[in-house]
Amino acid sequence: MAHPPKTESSTDSRFTLDLSGRPRPLLSRRAETELSTRHREVLDQLETLMVAEEFGSMTVARLAAAVGCSRRTLYELAPSKNELVLVILDRLLHRMGRAGLEAVTRAGDFAGRIRAYFGAGLELQRRTATFAEKLADDHAARRLLDRHFQFALSVVEQLVAGGVTSGEFRPVPAPLVAGLLLGGGLYVSQPHLRARIGLSQAKSADQIVDLVLRSLTRD
Repeated sequence: MAHPPKTESSTDSRFTLDLSGRPRPLLSRRAETELSTRHREVLDQLETLMVAEEFGSMTVARLAAAVGCSRRTLYELAPSKNELVLVILDRLLHRMGRAGLEAVTRAGDFAGRIRAYFGAGLELQRRTATFAEKLADDHAARRLLDRHFQFALSVVEQLVAGGVTSGEFRPVPAPLVAGLLLGGGLYVSQPHLRARIGLSQAKSADQIVDLVLRSLTRD
């Protein structure tokens, strides 16, 4: 059985993230490794189309033409376009989620870990914001996005709690801090709200994480 990766820190080398709440992938990593090289290439190309905001309005026939494969190849990946959308979106969320967790393992103290994970989440929001907005009325897609968001909340909660336990942070309710950080990230992902702030999404997010981390640090 695979064990959750440990994070190493000069603050608390015993800290381990509990990843048991991670959403189960629609296409497991084992199943993906069993796909042909061409099928995996098609998945990568479809993800590029999704990020480029061209996926949603295209029929299966147009998708097949865009990536240079047959419709049969697409139906081998998922039985319908709607399910194909979910597979591609879920694959992207898992891949970028793993990148965020890897960034945590490279950080030093808990503040650095939170900043690293928040930065990875910001990049995910940037890449999926427009497509996610188009899926606002797709209940299956919204449930999928919410499962990943809830897992991200749990990771940040654990990092905050770890900082409190180690003495790096003052005593605070970890769920509240996680909600402030990720809720703030969602806030600045909205273009019409950023216009009121007068900063880019990246600079707005930096301000949020700076303000929150300063409030956590002991005097």
